[in-house]
Amino acid sequence: MSDLPEHPADPELTALIRSLRSTARTRVFAITYGGRRLWVKTAGAPRLRSSVLMQRIIATVFAQPILLPPRNQTGALGLAAEAAAIRTLADAGFPVPAVIACSGQWLVLGDAGEALEPRLNDAADAAERWRMIAEAGALLSRLHAAGHWHGGAQIRNFSYADGRPGLLDFEDHVLPGMTLAEKQARDLLLFLYSLVRYDRGATEPQLPRIAAATLSAASPDARHAMRKLRRRMAWLLALARWLAPHAGRDVRQAAAADAAIGAALAQKED
Repeated sequence: MSDLPEHPADPELTALIRSLRSTARTRVFAITYGGRRLWVKTAGAPRLRSSVLMQRIIATVFAQPILLPPRNQTGALGLAAEAAAIRTLADAGFPVPAVIACSGQWLVLGDAGEALEPRLNDAADAAERWRMIAEAGALLSRLHAAGHWHGGAQIRNFSYADGRPGLLDFEDHVLPGMTLAEKQARDLLLFLYSLVRYDRGATEPQLPRIAAATLSAASPDARHAMRKLRRRMAWLLALARWLAPHAGRDVRQAAAADAAIGAALAQKED
């Protein structure tokens, strides 16, 4: 058991956070307390980006809840929701940061190691990079098999410590209007789409292998949700594939990810 105080009103921890918060350049910053490195996440502001509105419109037009943006919880409610999600997964035995304290102003988490994404970016050996990616995919599959979901399963929201991946950043965990299968399908889409750049220029693309492994491990209901999404958006996906050779990077990546997902789903008929 940690000897760090877990009460949000601990005076020493509160004083330290307040003294450093005024000079922190971002809303997430590291502190050292009780001989340990901790991370402080301050309350976020509402998301007012036009992309959020566009996401809602697309989800409505295609009648696909899976495309809805996560609930825009801010302030104390957002911090409490993230802390609750992390505690639930910690109790289930998943590698997540320890919740040290949570108040209406900040969430304090234990250090979970280094972020996986920079480690992948710096890897000189492609085989080693894809090995770590496969481990992250296997962790996501175990999370889903236990009846949970992440909400923001892009590769940037994984950590790496003691030779294994972990899970980070649950700000997008609350997904109203979705079934469990749709939440898990959304996780898989975000995860696979975030990996496309690591296959860029590869003579032997590895994304199809990762897609096949993660979708094979997914529940039949999650695969059904992904097939339903692809059917509803078939014309848009076909357009992306047609434009891919001449379009920008985002369109090319979307086409590559969809090709890998389509091939993987075809291998696993339910």
